[in-house]
Amino acid sequence: MSAALVAAGPTLARGDAALVTPGSTEIRFPAQVRYAIVRQTPGEIRMLYAPGDIIFHPKHPTGALRIERVEAEAVVLREAPRGRVHVLPVGDPLPGFPGWTVSGTVLLMELHYRYRTVDRLRYPEPVLVALEGSRAILEVEVLLSAAPGGGGPFEAAAPPGLDPAAPARATLDGELLDKVRVRETSPGRYEVPAADVQAVLENAGRVLADLWPSVQPSPSLQTGLEYRITSAAGDGVLSNQGFTVTAPKMAERAGIQVGDTILSVNGRPVDGFASLYGIFRAVRQDQALRTVQVELDRRGTRLTKTYRIR
Repeated sequence: MSAALVAAGPTLARGDAALVTPGSTEIRFPAQVRYAIVRQTPGEIRMLYAPGDIIFHPKHPTGALRIERVEAEAVVLREAPRGRVHVLPVGDPLPGFPGWTVSGTVLLMELHYRYRTVDRLRYPEPVLVALEGSRAILEVEVLLSAAPGGGGPFEAAAPPGLDPAAPARATLDGELLDKVRVRETSPGRYEVPAADVQAVLENAGRVLADLWPSVQPSPSLQTGLEYRITSAAGDGVLSNQGFTVTAPKMAERAGIQVGDTILSVNGRPVDGFASLYGIFRAVRQDQALRTVQVELDRRGTRLTKTYRIR
């Protein structure tokens, strides 16, 4: 479905000590699209989800629901990535999401995103502020940090439930990743010591925190909402079409280049936060795992990278 995108007002910009006042972005559809409205309590916060979207719980990121279909009086969801299907009438709670309820559905022609600077991120996804007929107004939080050496005005906040002030320990940082030995044995094939992999996987909670987006969601006509990810393993943009690498960092040793779009890992599509968490959990829990295959797109060519864990 094609759509029109209109940007209005001042735009977001990077700078040494200041953030330009955020403006707004509007997406207009050629035909009405039905969205589900999900209410979170406490706070009565409302979110919008369309078919294909993933609902992930910020306190329990390894659990997720995929919107399969939105009807006038019900929403059909599937436990991600390929689990049980639930048909939830309006008013029913979301399974596994205490305090989350399907509060209604709505037909929309326009999505209007407006940006607001905050000292601490409370909601990683756009919040539904108002409905004006077939137009939805959503607010996106942008974290403003002017701390010296803080990495610029956009800074990641730890997901709810993860203490950013917790005692220091081994995490997915440069020092730990530098110890992971990757050896190319032939074109597209690599070997990685199992002990090196395990050292990274043991720090699941902090790894999930490291994958948290470092800037606000940004609407895109082609891919819906995009999220810019900053990680010691590599930087990039995550969308429903994959993870496009902007800075390989450690991943360069594994044959990943700038501009590569990672499409799947061991057959699991990379199409949002829930898929990243699901892939991480699957790899961590499979004690017999000996091979990881990464499918990626490099300038229009499909490639497979195979990593043997020995």
